[in-house]
Amino acid sequence: MTSYITHKQRLKTALLACAAGAVFAASPAAAQAVDPNKLLEIMVSKGLVSRAEADAMIAEARTAPPQQAQALPPVPAGGVAADGTQTIPYVPEVVREQIVQQVRTELAGQAQAEGWAKPGETPEWTRRISLYGDVRVRGEGRFFNDENYPDFPNWGAINAGEGFQVNDGAPGYVNPPYINANEDRKRFRLRARLGIRAQIADWITADVRLATGADNGPISANQTLGAEGTGKYHFWLDRASIRLKPVAGVNVDLGRFANPFFTSDLIFDNDMNFDGVAISGSGRVSDQLSLFGTAGAFPVFNTDLNFGSRDAGPFKSTDKYLFAAQAGLEFRPAQNIRAKLAGGYFYYDGVQGQFSSPGRWDQDVFDTDATRPSFQQFGNTMTVLRNITANPAVPQGTSPEVQYFGLASKFEMITARGQLEYDISDRVGIRLEGDFVKNIGFDRKAIAPLAINNFSPRTTIGTITTGGDYQGGDTGWQARLTVGSLAMGYGQGDWSAERGDWSFHLGYRRLGSDAVIDGFADSDFGLGGTNVKGWLAGANYGIAKNAFLGLRWMSSDEVSGPPLSVDRLFVDLSTKF
Repeated sequence: MTSYITHKQRLKTALLACAAGAVFAASPAAAQAVDPNKLLEIMVSKGLVSRAEADAMIAEARTAPPQQAQALPPVPAGGVAADGTQTIPYVPEVVREQIVQQVRTELAGQAQAEGWAKPGETPEWTRRISLYGDVRVRGEGRFFNDENYPDFPNWGAINAGEGFQVNDGAPGYVNPPYINANEDRKRFRLRARLGIRAQIADWITADVRLATGADNGPISANQTLGAEGTGKYHFWLDRASIRLKPVAGVNVDLGRFANPFFTSDLIFDNDMNFDGVAISGSGRVSDQLSLFGTAGAFPVFNTDLNFGSRDAGPFKSTDKYLFAAQAGLEFRPAQNIRAKLAGGYFYYDGVQGQFSSPGRWDQDVFDTDATRPSFQQFGNTMTVLRNITANPAVPQGTSPEVQYFGLASKFEMITARGQLEYDISDRVGIRLEGDFVKNIGFDRKAIAPLAINNFSPRTTIGTITTGGDYQGGDTGWQARLTVGSLAMGYGQGDWSAERGDWSFHLGYRRLGSDAVIDGFADSDFGLGGTNVKGWLAGANYGIAKNAFLGLRWMSSDEVSGPPLSVDRLFVDLSTKF
């Protein structure tokens, strides 16, 4: 309250000086033509000055400095008349200048001393907050082989809906939704992300980021233009986290944050963020060698508080988690050579689909329904979840059987990633990188009797039929070579570009059906997900600082199952700020 009164007093003084200066800036004759009584009455009525303050100002104005003492016209006495009006005498220009300068000096000094304003500086809180973001506009084409198998069920759509009636003899049976694998598609897409980062304390940082997206899935932030008939698009909460730095070289991230691991899009899509907590550390062993590591726990799915059936009551929770750890080293044998190598362990708890307890044909929810994936792309081996008892009152083969589908395999992955970079110049270099992943939780003997996809095609020649065997796989790898500006390009989380920068890359990938969870893998290669192999190539060119044009071509085939070949073309214009 005291601060408020003090600032108000300063404001009164400044306004009075400015008003007096405006009146007295005229010639004496013009000044006398202005009615001072009305001017002061307005100031007093507005509460800008009090009677006492006006008297003090007049007294100061009537006293000229010694160095300016000279013959001046007689100054009429000022004061308050019997009717309450105030007489303001003419004040010489030199006195007016001194009054204004004195007020300015006092205000500036007090403002700087009290910290509420400093010349050339912004408020302290604004210096602890920064904005960042990026915008990408994309043209995309999908081109399918004419020989592709046409009937790949869309497991993601089935599991996100009310299930699929698998008994084709039941009343009202309709075919399941299928993934398009035959008709070429072209579209324009947009990705916009806006973030704010706040330095709470020397060792505490908060980060919040919004992003576009066609849905609330965990990977792509792309929005298809025109998908909603030129309607407005959604902004999702893409990140919201707090980072603690309790000691030098150690970070603790909590909330929803960027991928804390040294991995590639073979395992996790480049747009994917992580929920949970991660602890990362790094330290130098010598001038050439440093070590790093990360460990964390991340919820993948949390059971609804009211999960249950109207017929059977609430069911046991089926929460899902990812527990992961990674350790690695970075070696710099020379100033322009960098080598980085890391190994990791990723264990998913509770993601495997479970066969339910027996339930009636008309039961609305079964106790393992929540073990189905919350989000899917394409590739993982699937199995049925519901143990449905047929209706004994209808003919055999006509009882309803609405099913959900879960992942047939466990997922317990070991990974390795290596990267070697050589700088030819400040903006040109060579990068060779490779990734390997194996799902040691994959059990072919246990999965094959339960699997409903990823079988080899059946071929009949005369009376002999071959094929139809389960072909799912547990291994994935990729290799990629990049030449040019290594700081610019697809997959770089914190990329940079200058006008005239360029780069080319070429790579090959082979990812088995159950090497990783398809819902988290790269969304651009094949149909997105796993069970895919093929080539990828691309080029980038910097058109301005923090802006580049990119071109990528990906040609892929399915690893196991019926034939599926798809080529994808991407033309991107990317900017950041």
